[in-house]
Amino acid sequence: MSPKKIKKIGPALVFLLGIVGMISALRRLDVLWLMVGSVSFMLILGMIKIKEVSRLKWELVILLLIPLFLGLSGISVGLKQYLYGIDLAFVIVAPIIGFMLMFNLHHHTKFRSNFPFTIFFVVIFSLSSGALIGIGEFVSDQHLGTEYLESNFQLMINLLVIAIGGVLMALFFRAYLKKSNYRSVKSLTSPLDVDSVETTNAVSHLLYSGFGKKGHTWAPLFSRFLQLLILVFAMYAVYERNPRWFFSAILSFGVTMIPYLFTRNMKVVIPPLLNLWITVALFLHVLGGVMGYYDHVWWWDNLTHFISAALISILGFTILLTISRLSGSLYVPPIVVPALIILFILATGVVWEIFEFFCDQLLGTNMQYSLQDTVYDMMFNTVGALFASIIGYRYFLKEHWET
Repeated sequence: MSPKKIKKIGPALVFLLGIVGMISALRRLDVLWLMVGSVSFMLILGMIKIKEVSRLKWELVILLLIPLFLGLSGISVGLKQYLYGIDLAFVIVAPIIGFMLMFNLHHHTKFRSNFPFTIFFVVIFSLSSGALIGIGEFVSDQHLGTEYLESNFQLMINLLVIAIGGVLMALFFRAYLKKSNYRSVKSLTSPLDVDSVETTNAVSHLLYSGFGKKGHTWAPLFSRFLQLLILVFAMYAVYERNPRWFFSAILSFGVTMIPYLFTRNMKVVIPPLLNLWITVALFLHVLGGVMGYYDHVWWWDNLTHFISAALISILGFTILLTISRLSGSLYVPPIVVPALIILFILATGVVWEIFEFFCDQLLGTNMQYSLQDTVYDMMFNTVGALFASIIGYRYFLKEHWET
């Protein structure tokens, strides 16, 4: 079909399918698909307004409309009972929305993306969408009497399929962008153009600007003490004949040594308080496992997820800001960084839960206790990321980054 015909038929097709689909979702009071539909049509409107008129935009719109209509009309929802509760339309729609969101941000705002970041964003957007849907369905079941999630197994199958769909669609967009000759996506296909040494030095400087030199006298000593305790717990795990937590303690001790190796071999200076934060997070994890706190103290798992998510968020915050500042092809406005970090933590949380699920299914471990445990893990990951984003915006952006 020629671009002229697409341009004529496209808006009418979008309008017709949109009205029919939204009416159907409204009649069913399907909140999820009403939200997905609203976001989708706003993104489609943004695509239409892009000045470069090409077949590309309408190819993307049509690619979205087919699964979107299946979701809005209730067809894919009706098939969930035969597919372990999987909504295949959402599995396809989520990564497309992620790509179109990046496309719109790139063309309508100061945000500038490049090829690696665009593909990466498609994956984390899909994973984080799955996490948010899982959390929303669990809360709805608990407080509104719905029956979306019957078991933890069903939730994990949903997350696994969404993860696979996100990766496959990201690979599709990767091939699609590489073969595209359209002027409107030329800048999106730029590589990541940063020097590793310069980036490392800038990350170190930014971390110090946020954390400062506080704790330079006592924090290293406390970190060493906690490292020693981790080794003690490793020996205790041997005494208790608990190989899982022995290896976990040894691995955790090795991770606590990474900041020292960075400082020694890469000349990266890690702030004392950040180094202590890393050690405390790993110490609490080992302590909870060896002493059984994960099993007997209901809030221990929530605490470790909160601390770990906040730590990873701070590190991701600084790395993203640094790459954005140094790269000529990628620019992330500071106000957007917290939202991206929250999506990233939600996505990494899903990956970790899938890892635990496979361990339980294939190795006979008991890393996931229940549906509530899995959902609470994702919720406290989100809270930790939100907390770290507020701190990051306060100390890394408002006071230090612009200077």
